Amino acid sequence: MLEVRDLEIRYGPFLAVDKVSLEVRQGEIVGVIGPNGAGKSSVVRAITGLVRPTGGTVSFLGQSTLDVPVHELIRRGLSLVPEGRGLFPMMSVEENLLMGGYSLTDRSRRDELMASCFELFPILKERRNQLAGTLSGGQQQMVAVSVGLMGDPQFCIFDEPSLGLAPIVIQQIGETLQKMRQLKLTVLLIEQNAMLASSVADRIYIMSAGRMQFHDTPDRLMKNPEVIEKFLSA
Repeated sequence: MLEVRDLEIRYGPFLAVDKVSLEVRQGEIVGVIGPNGAGKSSVVRAITGLVRPTGGTVSFLGQSTLDVPVHELIRRGLSLVPEGRGLFPMMSVEENLLMGGYSLTDRSRRDELMASCFELFPILKERRNQLAGTLSGGQQQMVAVSVGLMGDPQFCIFDEPSLGLAPIVIQQIGETLQKMRQLKLTVLLIEQNAMLASSVADRIYIMSAGRMQFHDTPDRLMKNPEVIEKFLSA
């Protein structure tokens, strides 16, 4: 469904991503984990057209995403739940969700999607008229996920959804990601939290210093002495 091959990204003379390749097949949850500064978010920006790579290819549903406007990628079924949530804090929960569904021309489908989001997160239905900026961090993350789902995507990218959240909320985020399977969504999860990623992903890539270092199932990676020593011992 998504294929990245030999991706290279430079910011001026600085090489941020070096020959990175990854693949996400339909129906999978695939994690990309690694420390801060590993290049994970740069890969996301290249996939979603926010930064132009200096080399390599990115294809979604068999078509290149390079030089494709963001709104066209959304129309094709790609959605991003960004790092930091990206909400409009002075707008209500419902207004934020409507912004997520702005590209939908079918009003009945938009209403169906909103009802689905409220079923997924009942607390948001109770607080649909509350300003998003006044919600707790966990509730704001629920809104961010819902905004991403309002575009009626086939494929969702979650960029650091656990960042800055308490452990109990991170557990809720993991439960939310598992619900993506019920919605028949394919997911690329970008995370620093290895435990969260390993609890939900079918396969995991480990990035460090701009390169892919390991790729395997969570069970095998968690038993790999080199992975434990380099990435899980801290």
